[in-house]
Amino acid sequence: MLIPMIHFPGNCDEAIAYYKEIAGAEVRTIEYFRDAPSDSGLDLPPNFVMYSEVLLFGTPISMTDGAEQPITCDNFQFAVTLDSAEEVTALFHKLAESGQVIEALEPQFWVALTGAVKDRFGLNWNVFTSDALK
Repeated sequence: MLIPMIHFPGNCDEAIAYYKEIAGAEVRTIEYFRDAPSDSGLDLPPNFVMYSEVLLFGTPISMTDGAEQPITCDNFQFAVTLDSAEEVTALFHKLAESGQVIEALEPQFWVALTGAVKDRFGLNWNVFTSDALK
C-alpha cells in the first residue's frame, strides 16, 4: 500500500483540524513527540505531531511535523473526484479560501467541472466531477 506522507513545519495539528472541517477527514491515529521515550534522541517540540494517519477522501495520508521549510508541491497534487458539480464547487471554494486558485473552476472537454487550488498549507488540489474521461 502506498501512503503519501506530508511533513508540516509545526502546524500539522492545524492542518488535520482543517481537513476534518472541510473534507470530513478521519483521524485514525496520532502520536506526539511528547509521547516519545526520553532517551529517543528526538529533539522536536513536544506538541509537534510525530506521526498521524488520516483518512482523507477514502485514502490514508500520513501527516507529521518537523519540516524546516513550508510545504512546496510544485510537481505534485491531490486529485479528488466527486459525484456532483455542487460537491466540486463547495470543496474548491473551501480549499481556495486563504489559498490560491491555480486554474479556475470550469467545464473542460474531458469533464463536466474541474479546477485547481493551492490550499493555505501549500498543498495542490485538482478537484473534478467523477465523469472525467468516461
